[in-house]
Amino acid sequence: MLALIIGSLVLLAVTVLYFQTRQTSERESLQRQIEELKKKWEIATQNLRIEEGELETVMSAISDAILAVDKEGRPIFFNSKFELVFGQGKLPKFLRLREIFGDPQIIQAFEIALREGRNSTSHSLKFTSIAGQDRYFNLSVSPLSRSGLVIYGALGIFHDVTELKTAEQMRIDFVANVSHELRTPLTSIKGYTETLLEDFQKDPENLKEESTQEFLVKISRNVARLMNLVGDLLDLSSIESNEVFHKEFVSTEDMMNRVGRSMDEKFRKKNQSLDWTCHQKEVWADPNRLEQVLINLVDNAHKYTPEGGGVWVSWEREGQSVVLKVKDTGVGIPAEHHSRLFERFYRVDKARSREQGGTGLGLSIVKHIVQKHDGTVSVQSAPREGSTFICRFPLK
Repeated sequence: MLALIIGSLVLLAVTVLYFQTRQTSERESLQRQIEELKKKWEIATQNLRIEEGELETVMSAISDAILAVDKEGRPIFFNSKFELVFGQGKLPKFLRLREIFGDPQIIQAFEIALREGRNSTSHSLKFTSIAGQDRYFNLSVSPLSRSGLVIYGALGIFHDVTELKTAEQMRIDFVANVSHELRTPLTSIKGYTETLLEDFQKDPENLKEESTQEFLVKISRNVARLMNLVGDLLDLSSIESNEVFHKEFVSTEDMMNRVGRSMDEKFRKKNQSLDWTCHQKEVWADPNRLEQVLINLVDNAHKYTPEGGGVWVSWEREGQSVVLKVKDTGVGIPAEHHSRLFERFYRVDKARSREQGGTGLGLSIVKHIVQKHDGTVSVQSAPREGSTFICRFPLK
């Protein structure tokens, strides 16, 4: 009996010792795991701080102003350039987007990214500092999302284009001033040339001097061409500057009747037809500038369409746009010229263009007028298949 009791006690002691040893081993193992996790956490924290420092350095070195906001329009982060330009050196983070900017275009660009989840851009946005200094920016805004699904904010990059804007305005002013100064002497030369030509033709004896008459006719023709060029340059400078377009609802049918009457004689001389359809009855535009667009496009179609050809003009509604199309049966334009067709003085066929009396500015004027209406212009054409110029004007 005593042996049984001693055996039980020994077994109990061994069992207790086993569990104590096991608990100590597990405790030591758990402690080692905790130490390893602690080291990993310290390394991850250190790496995160290094990355944050690197990101802050990069953001500070970027010359563009950067702002990220959350869904409520509160700043998440911004770089030093943004704080310097828009906060005059100090920008509280509790301000909202509408308290930082007064320009509705900036607010709208961020809202498009936040609400619709798509990129948006705005050009030549004006910002006036407290000191009264005007600066211009191109703004690009992109949505910020988690896993590409949940949008939690928007990132805006403000690219300073003040110097470019200033240089562009200087160029516009220079062209306008030079063109204005040229107009007076050209008007005088044209008047005297026409007087000499009239006096020369009155005397029958002078008609024998064909060379003299030919010279006077060439002088008169080239002076007229120069005056057209000066006029187009002044017109283009005016459109590019801060000219205000006076928009109203314009009847497309009335507009086409006016343009048709003004172009009627030219079309009759080449036995051409000019037809139009106005399925869209109104367009929101400046009537004078819209007439200029139509005359330029229709006149171009007339010039480059052979005798007996035709020109068609149509007004349609497509979605949220009013679409103007001017189609001809002319010589057509190769595809490699399409991208540059609306540049100043760009000509597909230089010799033929000069022969037709063009200044090389008509399509550029069209482009700038349409863009001032927040619209777009494009061309569809191929050699010997005619051309179609398409202008899209937004609804009011």
